[in-house]
Amino acid sequence: MNSAYREPAAVKLLERLTDLAYSDKYGLGHQNAGHIGVSITAKDGTESDIKNLCGAHPLVVGVDTLSFFGYEGKYDDLVTVIKNLNKEGVIITLSSHMPNFSLGGDAFFDYSPMITAGDVPARIMPGGDLNSKYIRFLNKIADLCCDCIDVYGERIPMIFRPFHEDNGNWFWWGKEHLGNKEFIELFRYTVDYIRNERGIRNLLFSYSPNGKIGSVEEYMDRYPGDDYVDIMGLDYYYDKPASNKLFDQQFVTSLEFVKKCADRCGKIYALTETGVRVLDETVDGRYYEGLAPQDNPCKDWFTHLEKLLDTNEATRSIAYVLFWANFSDQQFWVPYIRSDFKHEMVDDFIEFAKGKHAVLAGEE
Repeated sequence: MNSAYREPAAVKLLERLTDLAYSDKYGLGHQNAGHIGVSITAKDGTESDIKNLCGAHPLVVGVDTLSFFGYEGKYDDLVTVIKNLNKEGVIITLSSHMPNFSLGGDAFFDYSPMITAGDVPARIMPGGDLNSKYIRFLNKIADLCCDCIDVYGERIPMIFRPFHEDNGNWFWWGKEHLGNKEFIELFRYTVDYIRNERGIRNLLFSYSPNGKIGSVEEYMDRYPGDDYVDIMGLDYYYDKPASNKLFDQQFVTSLEFVKKCADRCGKIYALTETGVRVLDETVDGRYYEGLAPQDNPCKDWFTHLEKLLDTNEATRSIAYVLFWANFSDQQFWVPYIRSDFKHEMVDDFIEFAKGKHAVLAGEE
């Protein structure tokens, strides 16, 4: 992407990430770490579950536009969180679980026929009856970029990751609901508006399909283009670890394909979402979307992940790894410790976090 589109702080952020990509290290990331967690008491960006375990925040913290609607926090609180995290050297990545604008609410996760009947993408593009509604949403993102300033009064650089997991069917922008050409047009329109119409220059942009990836062509099918992407990403979870025997091979192969794409386009790449999803009722008779509170079938998941990411040059070229959020003690992706409880995978996570590859805030 042309450097004219970036403020100096955004250029420096890309340089930080590039340095990680060209080393044998990667930033350790965690979604919503600064204001949502199981062990934290302060929700202003000064605490995190990982900081309580390791003494420092994760290097990368994800936040989401859901806070614009009062989910996962509130807008003004999110600004405070981002500012406080930035003071400790944390890199912010902003994802966007966009609402289905045709439904008049926040039903972004909807399998019903309304998801396609609403024809959301066409209606939010210029000339569509919902374009002004989408513009208001994009203006909120631009406002966040303007409101989040550092102690010197400069805008805090962030990674914006819109339309993630676009090759799946669970969002209205997914492949089953939106063709490749239309997706690329929507992605480009979104970036162009934020960058050109609002003059936002403190964002890097990330493109992140869902894994597994079976070829270079599969990953590039919906790629918006080099002028619209700074970071190539991949969301890839370890689902049903008790029975999934193919994960290791498919995971490494997928990263190799993404690395080939990144090299071809002159980009860096990252594991933009990951974690274990037990997704099983046999652990203790309950269903867990993330880790189980006990009796996990993969107690060494984090150190095993470290080994997978050390497989070859391609896997070692990753810039950062972001685990999903700790929403509660029944829905979490990073182990935690409290005065009354120590999760069985805490020691394995600490070994991973303090190993030779993972980088926490302040360790660069």
